[in-house]
Amino acid sequence: MAAKKTTKTEAIVTAPEKEVKAEAVKKPAEKKTTTKAAAKKPAAKKTAAKKTAEKKTAAKKPATKKNVKKQPDIVALADMLRKAVAGKDVSAINEKIAVQIKVYGEYENYMYILIDNGTVSVEPYGYLDNDIHIDMPIEDVLSVIKGKYDFKAKALTGDFYALGSLTKMLKVKEALF
Repeated sequence: MAAKKTTKTEAIVTAPEKEVKAEAVKKPAEKKTTTKAAAKKPAAKKTAAKKTAEKKTAAKKPATKKNVKKQPDIVALADMLRKAVAGKDVSAINEKIAVQIKVYGEYENYMYILIDNGTVSVEPYGYLDNDIHIDMPIEDVLSVIKGKYDFKAKALTGDFYALGSLTKMLKVKEALF
């Protein structure tokens, strides 16, 4: 075979690939690290400034209605309880039973349930001549109204406080809830 003459362009093309790749990779890599290091310092200052600005604006923003759950007032709560017990049959109770409920939470107020002559009354104020006195947070009262309150479990854990006649309280629980 005869030796073939190569030109300069052919020599560059046929040069070993490892040397070409190593030279091509080293130069851009050095440039990237220097540009990244320079870019990181001002960016960090900007994010710190943004964070302090966000904290200031967050402190100035008032609470939105979506984030805050508004608790019903005592009149609305009594209306809700009145609707929940409206169709209940209390004719089996042959005595007058008055239950005073102290509602606490965002506010503190009283309401009462009176069972007398086969009718149920719910009013948004206290009843001094009560047979049973119950202290409940408003969330628990709402659970009772929805029918999702477990009296036995709450009494066993100590979350339910009642003072008065246990037999009358059981009669009211069976008749209304």
